[in-house]
Amino acid sequence: MPELPEVETVKNILEPLIINKTITKIDIFYDRLVQSDLNTFKNDLIGKTFLSMSRYGKYLFFNLSDDLILISHLRMEGKYRVTDKNFRIKSTSAIFYLDNGQALCYDDTRKFGLMYLTNKSEISSLPMIKKLGIEANMVKESDLPLLYKKFHKKKKIKELLLDQTILTGIGNIYADEILYSSKINPFTEGIELNNNDIKNITKNAKIILDKAIKAGGSTIHSFHPSEGVDGRFQESLKCYGRAGEICPRCGTTFHKTFIGGRGTTYCPNCQIDKKLEKGIAITGPIGSGKSQVLNYLDSKNYFTLSADTIIHQLYEDPAIKNKISRILQTDFDINNPHKKAIARDIMINDISKKKAVENYIYPILENYLIENIKTHNLVAYEIPLLFKAHFEYMFKTIFVIEISKEKQIENLKNRGELDTNKMLKLNSDYHYDKTSNKIKIIENNGTLADLFEKIDCFLN
Repeated sequence: MPELPEVETVKNILEPLIINKTITKIDIFYDRLVQSDLNTFKNDLIGKTFLSMSRYGKYLFFNLSDDLILISHLRMEGKYRVTDKNFRIKSTSAIFYLDNGQALCYDDTRKFGLMYLTNKSEISSLPMIKKLGIEANMVKESDLPLLYKKFHKKKKIKELLLDQTILTGIGNIYADEILYSSKINPFTEGIELNNNDIKNITKNAKIILDKAIKAGGSTIHSFHPSEGVDGRFQESLKCYGRAGEICPRCGTTFHKTFIGGRGTTYCPNCQIDKKLEKGIAITGPIGSGKSQVLNYLDSKNYFTLSADTIIHQLYEDPAIKNKISRILQTDFDINNPHKKAIARDIMINDISKKKAVENYIYPILENYLIENIKTHNLVAYEIPLLFKAHFEYMFKTIFVIEISKEKQIENLKNRGELDTNKMLKLNSDYHYDKTSNKIKIIENNGTLADLFEKIDCFLN
């Protein structure tokens, strides 16, 4: 659906083409397009001259002589064209013939658009206009107290941004972009937002919508602002429509979900769901003692899970097993030591295949972890791949277990690893952001008693 920038672009394209042109005849091919009386609509418009155009939210206003105003809403795919030939095409719903031999044609494949004829004195009292909120790119400081109240609802912020009675002009594309820029999770309810959050949303709404207007809006799917004209802002979209791609800010994969029936794209790491962010993650390089920490937390009545165990179980699933086999181009079987070793060698020697396996399995693992976090309060997960998979957003605290290389090799040998160099190479890309305030670094170069004492210090 065209949003505020696209409708503004339509206005800017059309206005110089129709100004001072007079309507000589009207054809309406889809009666439901006109919301006011059809005969009055036709009779009153004939002989009237286009004087100017304006816009409010997603509504177009054609300002005509005798103080008449033709209101138009493009809805999903409505578009206008001014032409001197081929007046009617398959999707044409209305034609306004002009005194210079041209015609203003309204085309709408899905027939959702609407028109309404009124006059200047009545327009502000029309229910369709009266209910509209502040234009999303025109919010002033004095408007904020009212907006704080309007956003204070037990409703998801994505739905509130699409509510035209609060801010008008925002649709699905720009709602996703605004929330991404504001680092607000789309599932956050309005009552959870503070005044600074809402102020930040309005600031980003203005920045994004004004940039989109300058770029001629976004040409998405079948919408074009005019025949043969495309907007360019879709090239600048950072979030919308990028599900499965990598967030440019943090490297996390963009997620797509549905809120209020509308597709919603967001970065779970940049736009953290505060209700999900709980529990402890345990991570560190291979052989650092993560499992010992997990078992200790299990004894403290935490609900515990090992990502390695879960992945092992996932690999046993026939569909997943077949997918991994296709990626690695070998017969993969996690329970067959020989085939498992071949797969491991392939991933050590071919980083692209290792990455492809990770890109496939991480989202499946992520969903599994989230479902269990939602159903338990005291949670501790051992996740070696935490930072690589960008799962940090799920946790309130992250225990990073650090260990000397000498003790790491000793631990690997103690658990039966014959080729420790190969294991270290497989884990060579382990790294993390030491500046995160979630991270608690725990050195494990002493005894188990020392390790558990450090864990207790953090727990307390």
